[in-house]
Amino acid sequence: MVESRYVLYGLISGGVSGVFAGIVTYLTTPSVDVVLEQVKSSVNISGVPEDVLRGYLSIGLLLAPIIVFVFALILGAVFGALYGYLDKKIPGPPLFSAVLTGAIYAGLLILPNIILGASQQKIMANSGWVLSYTLALIALTIYKSPRESKLEQVRYTGIERQGY
Repeated sequence: MVESRYVLYGLISGGVSGVFAGIVTYLTTPSVDVVLEQVKSSVNISGVPEDVLRGYLSIGLLLAPIIVFVFALILGAVFGALYGYLDKKIPGPPLFSAVLTGAIYAGLLILPNIILGASQQKIMANSGWVLSYTLALIALTIYKSPRESKLEQVRYTGIERQGY
């Protein structure tokens, strides 16, 4: 059971953005040979046999889209909780809080890449990741507001009093 509808919306949006990011990761992942050459040029690995290193790299590259998806789910839950906090603290419609949450997400995920001079491909992939998260969050918010209605509050209070 999810603590609140905000976190649920964050998880769903994280799943959507995770699928997007996983597909982009799968399509843009370099081959094992390219990664192996980069590792050889930057790290002294003279004591490790190349076939062992190649095996570990191939497993890591195969698991990369799944790892990205799980990471997006975790970030989705965290930013869903932030969405709930912002919606309770900032007056106005929940749509404003959803957009603000997406902007904070973009600031934390994209701006460091720009400042540190990451590749254009990485910046575009992270931008798509954040955009898909924010659009999914906005769509869920438009579909059904995460705020509890008066009827839901009464229903939950009645259930709690009955001891369920």
